[in-house]
Amino acid sequence: MIKKYTEMLSLIILLSGWGAAWADGPVVQTPPLGYNSFDSYNCCLYEEVAMKEIDAFIEKFSPHGYEYFVIDNGWFSSPESTNFNGYLVPIENKARAEHVTVNEFGIVQPSELYFSNGFKPLVDKLQANGLKFGVHLMRGIPKVAVERDLPIKGTDYTARDIYTTKEDCVWCDYMHGVDMTRPGAQEFYNSVFDQFAAWGIDFVKVDDVTHHPAEIEAYVKAIEQCGRPMVLSLSAGNTSNVKYIDTYRKTNMVRTTPDIWDNQESLDRSFNSMRKWQGLERPGFWPDLDMIPFGELCILSRKEIQKRPLKKTEAQFLGHMHHWCFFSENQKETFITQRAISASPIMIGGSMISLDEHSYQLLTHKEMLACVKNGVHGKLVHEENGVELWNAPVANRDRFGYQEYTSTEGWMALFNRTDEEQTVQFDWRYLRFLPKGKVYDFEDMWGSQSLEGYKRGHKLSFTVEPQGVVFMKYTEHQR
Repeated sequence: MIKKYTEMLSLIILLSGWGAAWADGPVVQTPPLGYNSFDSYNCCLYEEVAMKEIDAFIEKFSPHGYEYFVIDNGWFSSPESTNFNGYLVPIENKARAEHVTVNEFGIVQPSELYFSNGFKPLVDKLQANGLKFGVHLMRGIPKVAVERDLPIKGTDYTARDIYTTKEDCVWCDYMHGVDMTRPGAQEFYNSVFDQFAAWGIDFVKVDDVTHHPAEIEAYVKAIEQCGRPMVLSLSAGNTSNVKYIDTYRKTNMVRTTPDIWDNQESLDRSFNSMRKWQGLERPGFWPDLDMIPFGELCILSRKEIQKRPLKKTEAQFLGHMHHWCFFSENQKETFITQRAISASPIMIGGSMISLDEHSYQLLTHKEMLACVKNGVHGKLVHEENGVELWNAPVANRDRFGYQEYTSTEGWMALFNRTDEEQTVQFDWRYLRFLPKGKVYDFEDMWGSQSLEGYKRGHKLSFTVEPQGVVFMKYTEHQR
């Protein structure tokens, strides 16, 4: 009887179209908040340092609603490494096929070098504090599993029955593609997520998958059958395509930008993404502007140890070696406001152990987080002379079944994308989202330009610093 009930429940979930969901709807109703290890430790985070970051996560960020601690790529790898300044540092900052640890069924396993105790100590500590654990996963099947022709768990098929070289990732050396038309392909992905469920994993970031809708569907099905709800996050953003939106919406997050770092190009990329993806979010599904590269970055990437690749300039090489965030305070405020006004998931990228105070205040600001959790991707209202105004009203989908953008309450962001300070005189084009005949208050999140008792049609101006932003919460004035 129990078995029949379980099968029926799984079928209902499968047919519902929720994707990475559970019986009561999406596993995340609002954009996830958390930490991802890539910006701070690249593909080389190991248990000793991870536990220290978890301590900082619990102390500094969990009180503000941050929930997911995610280890990015490389947790299954054992590259040649050396001790440097108290850290275990890889000689080469890249996972190779011969370094990958798999079990007898070709499923990647925590490596003896990085996680000799498996993930249990991390999962136990996070769960004891009401928090959740996640990992990065590359699309496909490990090359070592194909070389050994390992069996696919619970089937008569082997790795060689399902792999294909036609779908290999162009920048990943250790995985082959999977041909989803072949018997055993879905079962392989099922076995991977069954293993993740047994480890207590709550969040999976699948990489190199945004242009492979058939495999996205396979991951969705694998989660549905594994018996544990998980957030499903898709990457990489440079291959995301709006034409796959129906498939993406069966998951919870999709990267919409190429890799984002602490430079002006990344700010510009984020603006481009915001324009393309505005209005495409849904409760349970969120366009993702990538991690937050604030604070100390690339800690295990050391110029004294690792050699510059020939295809990289010296500046490109040093930009991904150990350093502190290159952003100015104006740029950081712009960066975090982009993510808030877009309702993007907020995944801390820099080390939480050593995070500077300005970055901490931005990442834990109450109204910034409220704008994110509101779950409405703002829309571009007006642009002129290198200045853009974006508006994200308070969510009101319940009223008519769709989001209205005319509202008496919400958040607005006035971005100055030039290198000169600008004073912007507002007219009807900027504030047409405010209903007429009412009086409003504006609360300045990052500066001192708050205003009370404004009536639409009266004079209004704000000064915005170069590459800066004025981020406002607007509400109807209470007399």
